[in-house]
Amino acid sequence: MTRRGMRGRFASLMVLVLAISLIAAACGDDDGSLGEETGVTLILDFVPGGIHAGIYTALAEGYFEAENIDIDIQPPTSSADTLRLVLAGQATIGIAPIADVASLRAQGEDIQIFMALEQVPLAALMSTEAIGVTNPNQLNGATIGVTGVPSDEAIAKVILSSSGVDVDSVEFVTIGFDAVGNLIGQTVDAAIGFWSAEAVVLELEGEVPTVFRPDEYGAPPYPELVIFASAETIKDRPAILSAFARALTKGYEFALDDPAAAIANLAANADGIDIDFATAEFANVQPFFLGPNGKYGEVSEAAITTYLTWAVEVGVLESVPENLITTEFLP
Repeated sequence: MTRRGMRGRFASLMVLVLAISLIAAACGDDDGSLGEETGVTLILDFVPGGIHAGIYTALAEGYFEAENIDIDIQPPTSSADTLRLVLAGQATIGIAPIADVASLRAQGEDIQIFMALEQVPLAALMSTEAIGVTNPNQLNGATIGVTGVPSDEAIAKVILSSSGVDVDSVEFVTIGFDAVGNLIGQTVDAAIGFWSAEAVVLELEGEVPTVFRPDEYGAPPYPELVIFASAETIKDRPAILSAFARALTKGYEFALDDPAAAIANLAANADGIDIDFATAEFANVQPFFLGPNGKYGEVSEAAITTYLTWAVEVGVLESVPENLITTEFLP
């Protein structure tokens, strides 16, 4: 081979090596790690609170940094923001109620769940001892506050029907996310809210909440809040999701071992944290962060299928979405 031919072959080989290097840097190493620092935007389901302590712990303890993730954690400006931003490609990962993600997937939106933030339903029907409701069977002819999300009424009707209430006698009124104010003001007899959050606020305000959870009235166990990404991210940037899942798992394992330190991490890295509220909220959900196999983030195909079938039967969803979850990124 001539010197010119050797130089040409060498140049071609260098171009090939460079191309492979660029691909590796973009997609991650063979072990699923990121080859270089990568920006990731995470949109929460709501303003930061105790339930998010593991996320902020993963930030504070350097678990995201160790995975080459430059994390940007943002609260949504409205309840629909999380889904909209992920679908628009303006956020990498989102946290949202499973019913909302499943509904959009059933409508043809290309998103998938890859982790569960926790493992049980959080939305519940609530009242107070001051109002005088200690059992949902007392709610015939009642006024019930809902946020405006369609699944709220469906969840309330499941609980009411299971308690022998004539659902047609009940008036549903939209109160947004002010269940606490309406219950304290007694403008409603009961309201839908998160037992992990609104019930805590009621207690801090001196009320005695009465909570009726759907899984106590016929609903199967399911994770209320799930972590999801677009199908494009799942297909083209899998190393990001694997790295994120590893870091987040470490964050929640730390939080479960040392809740006080995790709440301190939350308060140091998120604005407007009420320590008492955050501590109580985390304590409420603490028994429900790990899945049936004792691991954080678990999503079960069988459990989700059972939930989806039930959700369609009771009107939470209009149809069962296909390929709603992927388990390939769980540590």
